[in-house]
Amino acid sequence: MIISNYIKLRITKALKTLVAMTVIFLCIIGCSKNDSSDSSQVEERSNPTNISPKEKTINPDELGVISKNKVAEWEKIDDPSEDGWKTELLANQANKQLKKLGSLFFKEGSLNDLVSSLIATDPLTPESLELIFKDKTITVHKGSKNENQPKAGTQHLEKELNSVRQKRTGSDDANHAKFKIISIKKENGSAQKKFTTEVLFSLNFRTEKSIIEKHAKWSVQWDGEQEKPKIDKIRVLSFNQTSSSQSEKIFTDVTGSALGSNDCYKTQLSYGMNHWLTRLPVRAMLNRFGTPGISIGDVNGDGLEDIYLCQEPGLPNRLFIQRKNGTLMDVSAEWGVDWLEDSRSAIIADFDNDGDQDLAVAVYGMVLIAENDQQKHFVPAITLKTSWSTASLAAADYDNDGLLDLYVCAYVQEDNGESIGAANNQFVYHDAENGASNLLFKNETRQSGKLSFVNATEEVGLNINNQRWSFAASWEDFDNDGDQDLYVANDYGRNNLYRNDAGKFTDIAANTNTEDSASGMSVTWADYDRDGRMDLYVSNMFSAAGNRITEQQQFKSKTTDKIRDRFRRFARGNTLLRNIGSSFEDKSIIAGVNMGRWAWGSNFVDFNNDSLADLVVANGYLTSKEETGDL
Repeated sequence: MIISNYIKLRITKALKTLVAMTVIFLCIIGCSKNDSSDSSQVEERSNPTNISPKEKTINPDELGVISKNKVAEWEKIDDPSEDGWKTELLANQANKQLKKLGSLFFKEGSLNDLVSSLIATDPLTPESLELIFKDKTITVHKGSKNENQPKAGTQHLEKELNSVRQKRTGSDDANHAKFKIISIKKENGSAQKKFTTEVLFSLNFRTEKSIIEKHAKWSVQWDGEQEKPKIDKIRVLSFNQTSSSQSEKIFTDVTGSALGSNDCYKTQLSYGMNHWLTRLPVRAMLNRFGTPGISIGDVNGDGLEDIYLCQEPGLPNRLFIQRKNGTLMDVSAEWGVDWLEDSRSAIIADFDNDGDQDLAVAVYGMVLIAENDQQKHFVPAITLKTSWSTASLAAADYDNDGLLDLYVCAYVQEDNGESIGAANNQFVYHDAENGASNLLFKNETRQSGKLSFVNATEEVGLNINNQRWSFAASWEDFDNDGDQDLYVANDYGRNNLYRNDAGKFTDIAANTNTEDSASGMSVTWADYDRDGRMDLYVSNMFSAAGNRITEQQQFKSKTTDKIRDRFRRFARGNTLLRNIGSSFEDKSIIAGVNMGRWAWGSNFVDFNNDSLADLVVANGYLTSKEETGDL
């Protein structure tokens, strides 16, 4: 998962050559500190406010920015027309044609260069739609797979294009049509150059009253006889449509109004991650991904939730107190928590049982816990030595003694900013076991109130399968026996499910269908089917190129089917695991929740107050050309 920005864009090439993983990761090591944009783009998006002329003359080569020449060199190497991956050449050509088709939803144009004389399609919006959900804000319909033969000609295609063009309003920025080719197959034994792609289609546009979203999976058959392939047939395999009222907004961006009165918002927070990556003493691999955490809790006891924001090295952490009007006030310095250390995550919780919320912050090399002195101040009380590369924290009372204990996830061993630990033959991409060790700290704070923690990792059995690249962990009593069990999401391979039996842990992931071997980045629990058992959702990565490449016969052709399947799993996306008692069932595809893109975090949350657990997934990567705020 740790891939530099421009290699992520060219992930097709990486997946093709996974048979030589050592070589690939040496390449990644050399490139991971680079941003995907040229110097002019960096300067453009790094100056939302006044920047001095001196700052504008910074040499981009010194900042680690990839130059246009370097990108050109890579693209010359990664040429599917020359490297034997003909299916990728066809996918590239088909994608260009689909992009042109997408533009016709919003402007007049001819279909002649896009479709063949044999064109036949299903109705792109099924004629019969089933109502799935409706409230005052959102309406969701689902269409079933069309069992009839597709109709010859362009009638269905033109009907859909005309319908959107006539209904849509607003600027082009508010409307988009996008395609992802997730599989490609050439027809064997045919004199004609025919091939078929499976395509994810998404369409978003505004009407006078509504915002319409259409999502579908198409099977598209192509005629590749000419230089630019043309569409022979479109079958609609699945379809759903969501409409929401423009007058009844679901969410409103209040970042500016909530934080705008603070100087730090104008001078630091509004600049965006790309600006600071070129100016900070970045020393660790995770710095490049903008992953510091946020913790929410009521630190001053007024009944309102406050926010603690972790930041990269050299930028002070921020504590924002919520006012009654919903705005936030920066009190970091006053409360003594404007630390400059490289902070990865935080938890606001009452660790000493004195009735107020304390603060635990994972920085590189240790966890710092500060006590709340009930006088608008945090007092550093204890540091817990950890692996250098801390990633996240999870707190629970695992031994039922009334005190919150702390689990610390760690990622890479000896992270010095230049190596990800893959530059040796001990690293196995699909099943890495050379990550840093996670730690469990048992809370032994006594009646005196003085905070005390001891490392209990080995004592309780959490040292088993504990050399994986861990991003996140979450506690939950999944077996309903009265104690807290632990799930750990790991990058580069298998996850852990540690069952708690009276304070002793056993990793049962292999026996409960919960290993979910992929790029685990977060985990969340909820009883989504309301059967009394807690279910799991794990954030991973979805890759259209990965889905295409790993299905080709020449991909890792000399290895076993089991290992090939493991690599396919890396491209599939997020995972929903339904708790069935003694084990878990993978419901990701059936429930339609695997396509979370490049997913960093997720949470079950009942956002519309109907008592059902909805899913929110944060996704994205540092590849946008502008600081749009979009993920």
